Amino acid sequence: MINYKGQDWKVVVCTPAGRQKYLEIFKKHIYRKMEEGLVDGWQLWLNTVDGNDIAYLNSMEAESPKVKIYRQGEPIESMGFYDTYNPLKTHLFFANAQDDDTVYIRFDDDIIWANDDAIEKIVKATIDNPNSFVTTPNIINSTVCNSYHQKSGVLSTEFGKVKQYDKANPDYAYLDQFNYTDGKFCEHIHATFRKNYEAGTLENYYLPSRVYKNYERFSICCVAWLGKNKIALNYIEEPQIGWEIPEARKMPNFFIGDALLVHFSYHTQRPFLAASGADKVLLEWYNSITK
Repeated sequence: MINYKGQDWKVVVCTPAGRQKYLEIFKKHIYRKMEEGLVDGWQLWLNTVDGNDIAYLNSMEAESPKVKIYRQGEPIESMGFYDTYNPLKTHLFFANAQDDDTVYIRFDDDIIWANDDAIEKIVKATIDNPNSFVTTPNIINSTVCNSYHQKSGVLSTEFGKVKQYDKANPDYAYLDQFNYTDGKFCEHIHATFRKNYEAGTLENYYLPSRVYKNYERFSICCVAWLGKNKIALNYIEEPQIGWEIPEARKMPNFFIGDALLVHFSYHTQRPFLAASGADKVLLEWYNSITK
């Protein structure tokens, strides 16, 4: 819970869940924020058919009264293409995130690191921008943020260039195939983050916060919203949250430039990371720095 501008707000984290190899890293951060009193609960939106991962989610629910598994009420079909999960059904869970006194933060299950003050910044920015449909933080290895980071100079172009903003093409970086499929580029993104982390220069990633007044497309690796806005979706999350409903309601989303997170990989980047062994090395390192 947070008291901000004279009002108490509950803070609830939501995760379409989930893969143990990522959750076992990031849960350390969420559990610490629960112990500190900032985070009041964690909704695990069951979205896997993998038996080992389901067992791990059950163990998380058992180890903390603040963690609860939510189910769709219908069988999950992974559809093969998505391995053991199905992102086409997760929109159904938003019905559980509509309490008037609560700020909800949705993290992908492969968010593996957050700066210590990131959640508090996300919560405050969401409260400060009640006319935004959702807020979204500054995420390492997220499509449009990769574009921003190259433009600012913190991420070099030696492994390739991400498309820059073009008002005539709102999908400029969001659907830039190189941006979300190239495994070497993904590895370079993480190597650059590690370099800045170890040098103590993470502020190099910080950007001005701003309203997405042109309803820019972005990957919803992390979004936050006010429960009182009663978000209700009827099909895939990303296009509805990212631009369709915001534009229809004239509620442009808000980008939080100094709340820093790390997204591990898109499904199109994972084969390279697995084949090269980089995924294991990277996950071990992120595990060592996540507290």
